[in-house]
Amino acid sequence: MYLVLLLCVFLLEIVAGVLAYINYQGLDEELRQNLKETMQQKYQQPGEESITQAVDKLQQEFKCCGSHNYSDWTDSLWIQEAKNSRLVPDSCCKTPSELCGSRNHPSNIYRVEGGCITKLEDFIQNQKINEMSAKPTCLIVASGSSQGVSAKSFLQCFSLCSTSFNLQVATPAGKTIDFVGVDESTARWVQDFNVKSYATPAKLESIDGARYQALLVPDCPGAPNDLAHSGSLHRILTQFISQQKPVCAVGQGVAALCCATEGQRWIFSGYSLTGPSVFELVRTPDFANLPLIVEDFVKDSGGSYTASQEDAVHVVIDRHLITGQNMQSTSLAVNNLILLCNAK
Repeated sequence: MYLVLLLCVFLLEIVAGVLAYINYQGLDEELRQNLKETMQQKYQQPGEESITQAVDKLQQEFKCCGSHNYSDWTDSLWIQEAKNSRLVPDSCCKTPSELCGSRNHPSNIYRVEGGCITKLEDFIQNQKINEMSAKPTCLIVASGSSQGVSAKSFLQCFSLCSTSFNLQVATPAGKTIDFVGVDESTARWVQDFNVKSYATPAKLESIDGARYQALLVPDCPGAPNDLAHSGSLHRILTQFISQQKPVCAVGQGVAALCCATEGQRWIFSGYSLTGPSVFELVRTPDFANLPLIVEDFVKDSGGSYTASQEDAVHVVIDRHLITGQNMQSTSLAVNNLILLCNAK
C-alpha cells in the first residue's frame, strides 16, 4: 500500500491528470519524456526530497534504472556534479550500498530493457485490468439510422455507467453513431468521444448477450427505424429476460423493446413501462413518418403504459425492466439501472 501511495504522489508530480489519461490509453511519449526529465532535473535537488524518495522506491521495487534505460542518468544534474563519483543512483543497484552506483556493469545494476517507464506502464495496466475485472459489463445499444441518437442522453448514459460498468457500445452492422441535438453542453464531449477507439461500435449481430450483465438503450430518435425491427436485439433481449438481467431503455430508445416479439406475443406483455407520449412525439418534425408509436404499441401488445406531462422526468421500474419517458429521464433511469445491478 505504501508503494502504491508513493507512486500516486510521484505520478501526480510528473503530470497533472495522468489518472484520467490512463483510463483509455497507455502512457504516450509525452509522459515518457516527463518522467525522464523529472529524474534528470529533480532527483537529489534541494526541495525535491519527495521526488528523490519516490524515484529510489520506484527503481528498487520495480528493479529498473532510469526512465528508458540506465544511460538516462548520464544527463542528470546530480550525476554531473563534480563531487559525485556515481554513474547512476545507488537505488539502481541490485544490492544497494553507499556509492554502489559508481559501477554500472549489468552484474551490479538493473539494466532492464525499456527502463522504469515500461515497468511503470505494466504496473498501471495491471491495476486497470484488475479494476475492470471487478466490474460488471453493460451493453449500450444505439441506433445506426440517420435519425440518430440523442447526444445529451448518450452522454449521460456513458458518463454515469463508466464508473460502475465496463462498457461496450453496439449498433446494427456496427454503423457509426450519428449524434443529434448537439449543443454547447455536448459538442466538446461528442468531439472527444468520436476520436476514441471505443467510439467504433461493435456489430449488434455479433454480440453474445451472455457476456453482459446489463443492457441500456439511450434516447434514440432512430430506434423506431432500425432497433424496433432488429432480430439481433430480439435475440439478446430474450436472453436477458430469461435470465432476469436488468434492461433499461429511455425515450425513443424504448421503441427498441418492440422488436422482442415471439409469434404474436411480445415478451414484455404484462410489464408496466413508459416511453415518449404522443404529445411529445407530435412536436417532432417527422411525426407523420414514424413507423411506430411506442404508446400505441405497448397498449396493443398487452403492456401497461403510463406517462407524465411533456418533458417531465418519469421512470417506471417493473421487475428487471427500467424505462424512462424521455431524454430528461435519462439520469434517473440509468441510476436505477446501476442500483438494480448492484443489488443482484
